[in-house]
Amino acid sequence: MSELPITRYAKGELRKKEILAATVDVICDEGISAVTHRAVARRANVALSAPSYFFPSIDDLIVQAFETIMKSMIGELEALSSRIKDEDMDRETAVDAYIQLVRDGAVKYDKLQYEAYLFAANRPQLRPSVEAAMTSIHRQDNTLVVASRRSDLGWASTILTALVDGSGLYRVAAPEKANFQGLREGLLALMEALPGRPPEDIGFRV
Repeated sequence: MSELPITRYAKGELRKKEILAATVDVICDEGISAVTHRAVARRANVALSAPSYFFPSIDDLIVQAFETIMKSMIGELEALSSRIKDEDMDRETAVDAYIQLVRDGAVKYDKLQYEAYLFAANRPQLRPSVEAAMTSIHRQDNTLVVASRRSDLGWASTILTALVDGSGLYRVAAPEKANFQGLREGLLALMEALPGRPPEDIGFRV
């Protein structure tokens, strides 16, 4: 008798994951504005009522999809950080590995990540998840800082990330013009040229 609730729970969790995966697919193909319970149900090949059963509002669905995909992305970045350290990569090798990760994940992550950033301004329910993701990505020990192979560049994590985000937004707008080589060269130039302290600490003023 005790197995029945567990089986129902497991089936429910599986269905929920299928719906979230379908939501990510809809966003990747058509954007966040295309997410409706009906569109997700069609993509997941489930009953029309299933998405709204697990996610009563569209915002619930978008937030959960965003959190799922960002957890995956951040996990991949952390794994790369560990690999850079374990293999004692030089800067160029580390940046090449980072660019490859970005290139491989562009189709999966770009539209959901950057559209969510923009949509958060008008969707208060999404804002905490976006802020949490940005805080994690901008940490002073993030993968870009690790890839720089400099111990004095933590202060510049947001500068390095801004270059990556700008490149990502450009890919969303014009994916056929994605310039990964330019991103690589820009990151290497910044990692070489940025000072070891914030400009205000060394008397520089804009």
